[in-house]
Amino acid sequence: MTTDEKLIELKFGRFSTTTVKKVEGNLVVMYTRVSGKGQFDKNDSLETQRKAIEEYAARNNLIIVSRFGDTYESAKTDARKEFQSMLSFIRQSKGKIGTILVYKMTRFSRTGGKAISIADELREKHGVHIKAVTEPIDTSNASGVLFHDMQLLFGRWDNDQRKQVAMAGMKAKFEKGIWVVKPPQGYDIVRSNGERKIIVNADGKKIKKAWEWKIQGLKNEEIILKLQAQGVKMYKQQLHKIFINPFYCGLISHGMLNGKIVDGVHEKMISKEEFMKVNDIVSSSTKYGVPHKLENINLPLKVFVKCADCDQPYTGYIVKKKNLYYYKCRTNGCKCNKSAKSMHELFATDLENYQIKEDLNEAILIELESTYYELNKGNVEKEKELKNRMAELKRNIEKLEEKHFIKEEMPKETYDRFLAKYMADLANLQKEIDGCGIYISNLKEMLNEASLLCRNLRKIWVEGSISLKEKLQNIIFPNGLVYDKEKGAFRTPDLNEIIAEIARHTGDFAIIKKGLRSLFEPKSLSAETEGFEPSIQLPVYKLSRLARSTTLTSLRIVDCKNTRLIGYNKVLLPWL
Repeated sequence: MTTDEKLIELKFGRFSTTTVKKVEGNLVVMYTRVSGKGQFDKNDSLETQRKAIEEYAARNNLIIVSRFGDTYESAKTDARKEFQSMLSFIRQSKGKIGTILVYKMTRFSRTGGKAISIADELREKHGVHIKAVTEPIDTSNASGVLFHDMQLLFGRWDNDQRKQVAMAGMKAKFEKGIWVVKPPQGYDIVRSNGERKIIVNADGKKIKKAWEWKIQGLKNEEIILKLQAQGVKMYKQQLHKIFINPFYCGLISHGMLNGKIVDGVHEKMISKEEFMKVNDIVSSSTKYGVPHKLENINLPLKVFVKCADCDQPYTGYIVKKKNLYYYKCRTNGCKCNKSAKSMHELFATDLENYQIKEDLNEAILIELESTYYELNKGNVEKEKELKNRMAELKRNIEKLEEKHFIKEEMPKETYDRFLAKYMADLANLQKEIDGCGIYISNLKEMLNEASLLCRNLRKIWVEGSISLKEKLQNIIFPNGLVYDKEKGAFRTPDLNEIIAEIARHTGDFAIIKKGLRSLFEPKSLSAETEGFEPSIQLPVYKLSRLARSTTLTSLRIVDCKNTRLIGYNKVLLPWL
């Protein structure tokens, strides 16, 4: 070949586009792994891999410059720490590394297409090839690359087959009520005589109290503090997860069940009734979660009281030099600062207007009991109507089951669709029926507690905890209070009707002048249905005392010997 021909070849010669790039040299890295800790601890899989790779390198005069893996990492994902460290090392080697040695191709990856993409990048950009020492394939040509990719795809297929078998087994267990994965907080897995059981542990017995506290009306924040004081690690998101997890009431809900709920064989922590009560509280709350800042006992009226000028809620702050707390309107320029001490005294004094006077306590108890039944008598008809609808719905479900299971006139898809709708309607009806119930077994006891509460409003608020103060405020004034800085007084946008009725019957004309309406306008006594709460016998001296009380305008005396029980609205009952 002449000099000119060599120059032409050098300048204009073309190379094959199908040639696979390959780093020339004998520097390699090795990668070993097992899938789980059990394999890592119990067998010699890693040792077997290392030995086979080292022997292959020695036979082929290859120098292992770095080792990666040597631990347990699942190949279901390529976001493995050791795997990514190896790829970073190769990319930074600047063309010095030519091969990755693995025991089998499944040790490299089981992600299929993603693994092929990584292998392509290593070959095309860095000239690095993957070599399985027990499955040697020459990837320097297109055919070898094809077989190499097939091995990676087979790894993915094999993984999917294993997963399918495992998932089928897990689903079968779930359908039998057996929880096969890690149980939630408060439970332990124990084995006795070869039998696996899930039981409530020591923390679980403490967590059980959280359900009781929630039903009693405690906030999530208070519950968390109580649990932490008993040594149970808890945070706001975790507590919410516990409250909405049916596992705690003995039921199993899992994605493998496709929306079904089955009875579990594990030990239940609470009853289904308690679970539903707590979830009704959670779902009816306007605010989910826990406040990031703890309430300040020194500022219980914060946010609860609004400014009369701009209708913005008051915030609070402390003057550290004097250690004095103040309330302040949030609107810039409103200039409404008020000493917390004086505002608290004003609020406590106002509470005295709504207290039951001792000499009228017995008469007001009779009035409250009648009011309770009067306000709820409409629920009797509603409950009857709802129960009729529920009976009709249950008949429809029976007909549906007959068509599907017995007559086989309906395909399973249609049956499942209608059944889901009927069951949802059934649950909604049951919830409405539960809300209609007016019978309270210990009504008199609750009325006495309410009476005691209303005889000591000021004392309870002044001496109570921040939680108790807030509950009392919200019961008496459901929509808060408005503070008029010009008059130095509170305005009451909305007052609990029962508290207003109590205040009116105590004869406090200052309250009457505020224009608080009565729960009942004077009217004739309605006929009472058979089976309603029976009348009571009152001694003559009680009747005469009642007759002398001109403020008890809605008390209705049937005759000189019998007087109807006069009731009580259930507004206060849930709080007691």
